[in-house]
Amino acid sequence: MSDNFRPAWIDTAEGVREAAELCAANGSFALDTEADSMHSYFHKVCLIQVTAAGRHLVIDPLALEPSDLAPLWSVVGDPSIPVLMHGADYDVRILDRDYGARVHGLRDTQIMAQLLGEEKTGLAALLDKELDVRLDKRYQRADWGRRPLKAAQLAYAAADTAYLGDLTDRLRSRLEELGRWGWAEEEYRTLEGVRHAAATPDPVAFERLKGARALRGADRDRLYSLHRWRDREARAFDVPPFKILGNRQLMLLAQEPPADLGELGKIEGIGPRAVRRWGRELLRRLDRPQRAPERAPIPRAVKVEPVVRQRIKRLLGARDAKSLELGLQGGLLCPRGCVDAVATRAPVCSTVDDLADAGLNGWRLEVLADDFLAALDDG
Repeated sequence: MSDNFRPAWIDTAEGVREAAELCAANGSFALDTEADSMHSYFHKVCLIQVTAAGRHLVIDPLALEPSDLAPLWSVVGDPSIPVLMHGADYDVRILDRDYGARVHGLRDTQIMAQLLGEEKTGLAALLDKELDVRLDKRYQRADWGRRPLKAAQLAYAAADTAYLGDLTDRLRSRLEELGRWGWAEEEYRTLEGVRHAAATPDPVAFERLKGARALRGADRDRLYSLHRWRDREARAFDVPPFKILGNRQLMLLAQEPPADLGELGKIEGIGPRAVRRWGRELLRRLDRPQRAPERAPIPRAVKVEPVVRQRIKRLLGARDAKSLELGLQGGLLCPRGCVDAVATRAPVCSTVDDLADAGLNGWRLEVLADDFLAALDDG
């Protein structure tokens, strides 16, 4: 970023309205968000960055009422005004969750890069390669919910939108040369339809910790109790669970429970502050742990008939050959789940419509139909 790069700070409803008018008048704009997921249990949008007409704006949603942002969401949801973003999946979901905002007219530079076969599709790598711009990474883990923010932090945040216009132009030109711009537009429309889905409570979430599934009896009960306690504390203090106690510390406590506060304080990663604040509660839970729920059953592998296995093998071969020809990742061209759906369809796919019925659609159907039908016909 240049030394004279100074994004405008917006923390009033009037400022948001003017920003929305600027975006609409310009005919397109770049958008990004910063959240505090590394610093909060209940993560939220902490900054909204906008670039339009050469102006870089950083909006403070924490200083505003949700209704104050309505003019911006109106422009974001206008399909006639392109919204330039990068890796927009998380942004689309959190804007839906926090504001009910819908993104239309999306242009995602990460999707563009993927469809060009780029190996490195992160924003920093693309800006370096395409525009010879190197982003400052000092504030990747910053707590964006803190106020005030440093000028350097604001510049860092604004950099995520500052160059998206030029990057979009470069990548779109390359896609059009390859005849793949239509592919990108299909992917944008799919991403626009993504919505936030609330996590379903999982009574055996503690089993996701490394080594947890190997525990038995009292060790398993202790880990379950500690995991529930940590989650409760993290909620109460609105911090990520790892800031209460790390996964490794939970495992150590469950497997080798200390007899007293002195032993507790000697465990790696548990300092005096944790002992003072939670020591007695930890010892109590270790001494009288809650009974862990029954272990989640491991799903049995579905038996695949030999003829279907051969179909999958031929389809994967056809997909990988086409991927190599196009310079794309195989999983992008046709995810394994789609390959399996095509292979297991009954009756066997013999037409383009059959492939579409199995879930192969859009540009992927156009690219793979002949090869897939030939692979299926061979068997």
